[in-house]
Amino acid sequence: MEIEELLEISSEIRDSIRTYITETADYGEIIERRARDVTRRIDMFAEKALENALNSRNLCARIISEELGDHVYPKDGEPKFTLIFDPIDGSTNAILGIPFFCSSIAYSPKVNHVTFEDLQASVVATIYGKTYYAVKGANAFVDGKKLPRKVEGKTKLVLSVYTYGADSIPEPLIQFQTEAKKVVVRVLGSIAMEICLVAEGAMDAVIEVRGLISGYDIAGAALILKEAGGIITDLKGKELRTEVGKAQNISLIAALEPEIYKRMLGLI
Repeated sequence: MEIEELLEISSEIRDSIRTYITETADYGEIIERRARDVTRRIDMFAEKALENALNSRNLCARIISEELGDHVYPKDGEPKFTLIFDPIDGSTNAILGIPFFCSSIAYSPKVNHVTFEDLQASVVATIYGKTYYAVKGANAFVDGKKLPRKVEGKTKLVLSVYTYGADSIPEPLIQFQTEAKKVVVRVLGSIAMEICLVAEGAMDAVIEVRGLISGYDIAGAALILKEAGGIITDLKGKELRTEVGKAQNISLIAALEPEIYKRMLGLI
């Protein structure tokens, strides 16, 4: 699959979601509860939108997604590639009417044992219009412009730090947030989009210490950040190399600049 086709599919899914939100009053209704999350009507609609896009192109894929898990679509077909799909990243924002959420797709030509290293292309399509994408070995872009971009007028370090609900928070990280005078902390509610903002240069780092991330949450954004020249690892500084479909309970550090990455890793 070429990046142009992946971009087309992502755009179709975004357009469908926008229409669905406009026309459906109960799109946020919870239809299933899981141990650590819920499934809403809008999540399943987005899953169906991907299926429609594949069906219209006569494509069969292994899909690893948040709501439907690891499956093949069409069900009795012979998959030719794998898609890692997060239908709505930032679903709480979506149901509240906060326009900061996205759909994320990562592609691998492999069907079995797909690791983060096997991802060849990805798209993160934001609901408000920006589209981030990358091809392995061929850089990362937002709306056709190469990442990172030059950010004018930024005077403070801008971080996203996910600590709420964590069993424990590293003391140096608490101390850092308490004493830092030239730091802005934003927790925006869509980890994929925040990693893309790091790739863009708008944010400096994302730190997640709760262990609540799964592979499908970050697969697309991780490739975009790495192709922009950034770094994403676990809290011990190890790169993400596991099978994406089996990656669960992840904590992470993502940064664009090596010095900022080292500084954040030192806090952990």
